Order: sequence, then C-alpha cells, then structure tokens
Amino acid sequence: MDTTVEREPALQLWRLLRDRALASLKDDFTARVAGCGLSLPQGKLILELGRPESQRDVARRLHYDPSNITSLADSLEERGLIERRADAADRRFRLLALTPAGEQLRASLENLLAQPPAFLQRLTQDEQQQLLLLLSKIFDTDPQRA
Repeated sequence: MDTTVEREPALQLWRLLRDRALASLKDDFTARVAGCGLSLPQGKLILELGRPESQRDVARRLHYDPSNITSLADSLEERGLIERRADAADRRFRLLALTPAGEQLRASLENLLAQPPAFLQRLTQDEQQQLLLLLSKIFDTDPQRA
C-alpha cells in the first residue's frame, strides 16, 4: 500500500494545526488577556487559581519554574488581585488565593474566553459543524458535549 497519498494530507494538516492554528489561538488568548490588563503568564495564573493553592502546585500545572510563579504572584499581589495565605494544614507553607477583585477579573476573563474566536466566522454553520465532528473524532469526544 502506498502511504505517501495518505501521509501527505496528514502532514499538511499537522503543519496547519501546529504552525497556524496554535499560533492563532495563542494570539487570540493573549489579546483577550491583554484586554484585561494582564500578560499571558499572569492571565494563565489568574485562570488557574479557582481555589487557594500552593505556588509549587500551580507551577507544576502551568509547567513554570516556581521562581516564575513567585514573580508573577508578586506583580498580581501588588495589583490587589491575589494574596498569600497561610496553609491551614501546614502554616510553614503559603497558598496563593484570588482576592475579590481577582475573582471578579477571573470571571470576566472566563466570559471573554468563552466566546469563539473571530476566525471561526470564516466558516459557515455547516462547515463549523463538520469541523466539530472531525475534531471530536480526532480527540475522541462527544460533539454534543463540546
């Protein structure tokens, strides 16, 4: 069986997803976060803090060095968006937690991010449905839940 015919569309699709789609999504996310007055890493940290957590745990989940989390936390704490709290289970550790202003900003950011990016408007509703079905198949998800 000649696999070059089957492989070529897969390579083209991969390049498109890797080089264009991911960049477009990152640019869109960055612009939305910037609209809230945050850098990309600050936005990620705000979104990640649904509940108080240790800097170490947040760093691990975001794939950041803990020292980067410290710097981000310092800048967000200065703006009154997060605070450091003693861990009730072990007072030697400090937890990062959103302040009421941080929680409000997080909710606003989540609302902004819930809106589909403008580039999807280039597709008709039928094309969007086709893309949804194909991506659901690739990622093994139920398109009704997407």
